[in-house]
Amino acid sequence: MSTENHVVVSWSGNESESKRLIEILNRFNYSFTHQVNGEIIQLEITVESEGIRELRDAVDELLVQLSSLED
Repeated sequence: MSTENHVVVSWSGNESESKRLIEILNRFNYSFTHQVNGEIIQLEITVESEGIRELRDAVDELLVQLSSLED
């Protein structure tokens, strides 16, 4: 029986910021959901892996991609 590990990263902000995030998430095939509450967009990004080390690496890569928006 294999175990599956996952991490959910939540983000909320305005629509223009969310569009840039969604472009990155789609480009790298990350699994995510989004909800709209008025002018606020809520994203939940799910990262999954069978091993903890691989999960950590995948989350690190996600954070690197998201941090590119700060530049």
